[in-house]
Amino acid sequence: MTSAEPQRMELERTIELKSPITGLSGGDDDTADQEISVYFEEQRAQTFDLATGELVLEIPDSLMERPPRPQRSLTTEDFRINADGPDILVTSSSGLSRRLIGHGTPVTTLSLFLTPGAPMLLSGSEGGSIRIWNPRTGELVSQSAPCRVSALLVFTGPDGRPRIASGGRTGKLRVWNPRLPWGPLTGLVSTHGFSDRVAQQDLLGRGALVEALRDMLRPRGVDAPTIITVEGAWGSGKSTLLELVKRKLSPPPLRIPKGRRLTVFGADLLLWHPHTRKKPKPSKSLPESRPVLVSFNPWRHQSSEQVWAGLAKAVTEAAESVIMPHQNARERYWFTRNAGRVDRRHLQRQLWRRTLSPFLSLAALGFGLSVLNALTNLKFGWAWWVTAGLASTGVLHTGWRYLFARASAFLPGELFAGPVASNAFAGTTTDPLIRDPYYNARAGYLYLVQHDVEALVKDLAASHHELILLIDDLDRCTPRTTAQVFEAINVFLSDDFPATRFVLGLDTTVVAAHVDYAYKELADAKIVTHPDDPSPGWTFLRKLVQLPVRLPRATTHNVDQVLLSQLGPVHREDETTPAEAEPERILFSMSEIAALSRMGKSVVAIEQHPEVREHLRRRLRAQPEQSVREEKRLLNVWQFYLRMLGTVDAEEAGHLVAVAEIATRWPAYLHRTRGAWQELADAVEDDVQWGATIARLGFAYSDRRPAASLRDLLRDCDAPAVAELANRLF
Repeated sequence: MTSAEPQRMELERTIELKSPITGLSGGDDDTADQEISVYFEEQRAQTFDLATGELVLEIPDSLMERPPRPQRSLTTEDFRINADGPDILVTSSSGLSRRLIGHGTPVTTLSLFLTPGAPMLLSGSEGGSIRIWNPRTGELVSQSAPCRVSALLVFTGPDGRPRIASGGRTGKLRVWNPRLPWGPLTGLVSTHGFSDRVAQQDLLGRGALVEALRDMLRPRGVDAPTIITVEGAWGSGKSTLLELVKRKLSPPPLRIPKGRRLTVFGADLLLWHPHTRKKPKPSKSLPESRPVLVSFNPWRHQSSEQVWAGLAKAVTEAAESVIMPHQNARERYWFTRNAGRVDRRHLQRQLWRRTLSPFLSLAALGFGLSVLNALTNLKFGWAWWVTAGLASTGVLHTGWRYLFARASAFLPGELFAGPVASNAFAGTTTDPLIRDPYYNARAGYLYLVQHDVEALVKDLAASHHELILLIDDLDRCTPRTTAQVFEAINVFLSDDFPATRFVLGLDTTVVAAHVDYAYKELADAKIVTHPDDPSPGWTFLRKLVQLPVRLPRATTHNVDQVLLSQLGPVHREDETTPAEAEPERILFSMSEIAALSRMGKSVVAIEQHPEVREHLRRRLRAQPEQSVREEKRLLNVWQFYLRMLGTVDAEEAGHLVAVAEIATRWPAYLHRTRGAWQELADAVEDDVQWGATIARLGFAYSDRRPAASLRDLLRDCDAPAVAELANRLF
C-alpha cells in the first residue's frame, strides 16, 4: 500500500447466533471450503455455510472437539510475534524488533496468512477492531469497522481471495472482505544465463540492412562488388547480421538425381582411363546462377596450412551439399578427381587382388588336397567335386563383386570422401595405397590445397553456382593469421579462379593494426599510404574492399527488444485488479511460495516483475555503449547473483542490477574498492568527501572518467543498499 490511510474492510455477511463465540475452525485454504465450525461459551458447536449463512450441522457434545484457543503468540522461520497488551511486538530472525501500535484495547487473537502481495498478520481485540499488518514493514494495511473480537479465522472466498471470519461475545459471526491488493507472486529467477552465440532473430532493427545486403549478393551474372565488409566494434552484432543474410540468401535445395553407384568395374575403367571433364558449350541463355554460401571462422586456425585446410574443408562441405548431395554422386565425383593424382597402376592391381573371392583360396586348398589324394591313393574321391564347386562359387562371387559391388568397399575410403593429400603431408592414418609421386616431387601442401579448392570452385561454376564466402571474427585472429586470410583471398581473386565473392565481418581498427604489424618490415610501407589514412593498414583495406558497410550503433531503443527476447514478457495484472492497487514488495520465503503454489496462485519469475524490469531497462539504457554482448554479460552476472542469494525480493533484485553493472562495467577497479563500498555510498553526495575517498582508494587523474560514472550509478540507486550487497558479493 502506498497511501497513508489504511484501507477499510468490506463487511459481506453477518450471522446472528445470540451466544458468545469462543472459537472458530475449518475453512481450509487448500480446498477453499467455506464451511466452518463455531464454538460457543456453553460448550456446544455448530457448522455453518458462510456462502449462504445456513446451519449445516449441529455437533453433539459427544463428538465435539476441543475448541481452538485464540493465539497470542506466533513463531515462523522469519518472525516471533507476541501480543503485548494493545500492541504487537514483531522480532525478526536477525534480532530486529518492531512494535505495532493501533489497537485501543488488549489484543485477544493473532493469525498469519499468505497473499500474493506479502505475508500478512491478522490481529483482533475485544473492544476494538480487526487489523491487518505487513509484519516486515510494520505497515497497517487494512482495518475493519469497530467490533468485538475473540476469535478469527482466514479462509478462501469464491473468487480465490482471502476472507476473514470473526466472532465475539456479542454472538455475531461476521464475514469480511479485506480487499487486499493482488500483486504478483514472485518466484526465483528462471533464466540460467545467455551465451555469446549468434542470435536467431533481429534484435536491433536491422531488417533493411539485411535486405540491402541480400540484394547486393544475389548472383545476376553482372559485375558486382567482390569484397564487402561488415564493420563494427566487438559485440555490435556482425555475426548475427551475417547469419541473417545467409538465411535470407540461401536458396531452397535442388532435386539432384541420385545417380548410379560406383562399382568395382567402373573404378577399374577410371583407373585405366582417368576421366577428363568436358568444358560446357557456350549458350546464349544460361540458367541463373544460385548462391553457395560458405561460413568460415579463421580465428580457429593459426598457420597458413591450417587456414587453407579449414577453408578447403568449409568449401568442400558446402559444394558437396549442392552438387553431390547423395553418396553415389559423391563417391563418383571424388574418385574421378583423385584417380588422376595417385599411382593408378599400383592401386588397380590392389583392386583386382581385393576383389577376388575368398572361395577361390578355398578352391586352391581343395585342389592341393585332390592332388595329394591322386599321389597317395587316399581315396578322397569327393575332393575333386568340392574343389570344382568352390572354384565355380569363387568365380561367380568374384564376377558379382566386380560388376555390382561398391568400389569403396575395396579401396581406401579417402579416395571417395574428399581430395587426398600426398603422403608427405597427410596424417599417419593415410592408407599406404594412396601414392602420389607426381605431387610429392614438385608441389607443397599449400599448392595441393589451392589446386583442390580451385577445381571445386570451377565445378561449382560449371553447374551454375556462385561461391560466396562469409568470413567472420577476423578481428579475433592474430596479426599473422589475418595476413594469411588476406593472402588466401588474393589467391581467389586471381584469374585462375572463377568469380568468388567475400563478405568479411571485422573491426576495421583492429584489422588495420594487424596488417600494420604483419607488414611492418616493408621499407616502403609509408610511401603507399593514402593521404587520408593514418597507417598502411587502412590503405590496404581501402584497396581491397569495394563495399564497406558500417553497422549503425545500437541505441537505447533496442534495450526493450533485447530484454523481451532474453527474459520474456513483463508480468501484467489481470483486469480484475484495481488500477490504483500497486504490487507490494515480494518477500516470500521458499516455504511460503510453496504454500501459495498449493493454493493455486501462479508464480511469476522475478525477472518478469514490472519493478525489476524497469530497473534493468533504466540501467541498460544508461550504458555508454549499447552492445548486446555487454547486455548479456550484465544479465548473466545479475541472474547468477539472484540465484546465489536465493532472493525473490523485487527491491533487492533491483539493487542487484546495480551490483551486476559494477562487476561487468568496471572489473579493473574492483580490487581497489573491495570493502570500501559503504564509504563510497556515504560520500556520493559530497564532492570533497568523494574526491578524498577515491584518492585514498588509489584512483588517479587518468581514472577520473570511471570514477565519475561510478558516482552517477550510486546516485541513481539506493547507494547504501547497493553498498551492503557489494560488500557481501565482492
